[in-house]
Amino acid sequence: MAERQRYKIVEKLDAGGMAEIYRAKAITIDGFEKAVAIKRILPSLCSQPKFVNMFLDEARLSMHLNNANIVQVFDVGRAQGTYFIVMELVDGYNLRRVFQRLSEVGQRFPVPLALFTVAEMLKGLAHAHDRRDANGNPLGIVHRDVSPPNVLLSKAGEVKVTDFGLAKAITQAELTDPGIVKGKFSYLSPEAIDGRAVDHRADIFSAGVVLWELLANRRLFLGKTEMETVDLVQKADVPSLSLLNPDVPEDLDRMVAKSLARDPRKRYHSAREMVDALTGYLFREGLKVTSYDLAEFLRAIYEAQAVEAEGASQERLALLISDEILSLSMMRYAGQTLPVEGSNPIQVETLGRVSGGRLSSDDLKGVSSGMEGASGTRTQGTALVEMLEGRETIPMTVMGTRQKGGGSWVLWGLGGLLALVGLGALGWVLWSQVVGPWLNS
Repeated sequence: MAERQRYKIVEKLDAGGMAEIYRAKAITIDGFEKAVAIKRILPSLCSQPKFVNMFLDEARLSMHLNNANIVQVFDVGRAQGTYFIVMELVDGYNLRRVFQRLSEVGQRFPVPLALFTVAEMLKGLAHAHDRRDANGNPLGIVHRDVSPPNVLLSKAGEVKVTDFGLAKAITQAELTDPGIVKGKFSYLSPEAIDGRAVDHRADIFSAGVVLWELLANRRLFLGKTEMETVDLVQKADVPSLSLLNPDVPEDLDRMVAKSLARDPRKRYHSAREMVDALTGYLFREGLKVTSYDLAEFLRAIYEAQAVEAEGASQERLALLISDEILSLSMMRYAGQTLPVEGSNPIQVETLGRVSGGRLSSDDLKGVSSGMEGASGTRTQGTALVEMLEGRETIPMTVMGTRQKGGGSWVLWGLGGLLALVGLGALGWVLWSQVVGPWLNS
């Protein structure tokens, strides 16, 4: 009698450097079906024991974990010359794609929902960190790859940690070679970058990076090259969230900064302690957040119409300019490039290339116009929104250099722009403290 088919592949969902994931159906003996996800090691890697052992380590660890905030593993098997893991199918999105979607629709993660999401993620990590074997011995599990792609948000508002493929545990068959760093550089802890031994506090640092990025609406450690990113992580120099997001008070800023301390001894002692800190803040502030709120938020952003490429709302422009002015207040970074993507100062000189000193509808829509360059050749003007998003920047020290011919209307234009987008008090401070004295000098 032919062997009954236990799983039926429906479609391919994703692929990575070591494995690929499929939507499938688990078929029981009575013909009942259950939707599952199947993670299969790439056939080309099956001949390499190192990759096979890493894959089986993930399955072995996941079998020990049974928590609502961790993707459940049901089965492990081998078929057609390759190994596979049968997992819970989460109907939703990973956090990286949600972050990208927010950028598309011109929104940001609300502070209460960001705290709720990371707290739920930490609950799953706390379960893994505290897990023991049948004899009561600690398993010593450390995820080591806590990052947005490995945090799944279901359409029902559930938060689940997945992919323990790089996890460290006492039971591992495949041990990390000395000096080998595993994980995504932007979310690694400084001790992992340095090649030192890591424990559960490395996951706390990674969770802190995720939370910082959700609240700041930008990346924290991201250089132009991998080496630049590694250098940023090693320094662990974290800009203040209060300067980047007006909805983040100083006490919450300090809580996030504690998780990002370069010295592991100064971080939260456990994932459970960080959960208590985040949920305690929500309670003190009277902020009620549940999975229903997260589900409604996901529904709203995925049903929202994306911001068209040729248009930008006044609200979005106001936020961009506000971020730039706040960046100028970070005196310890004066004259330097901030270690934060998108937080560099506006290049004031480029304001002079926007429609002859006036902000036209084309400028607001992001339409570039040709113009004569300094060398007499035709160049493309820099669209206003691109400029404000930090894609073309120089240090703000150029503000102190008086431009010949056109310098004054550049500053007039900047002051008018601030008034246009409704920054009010900030625009008046810039006008009275910088523009006015400059013109009268």
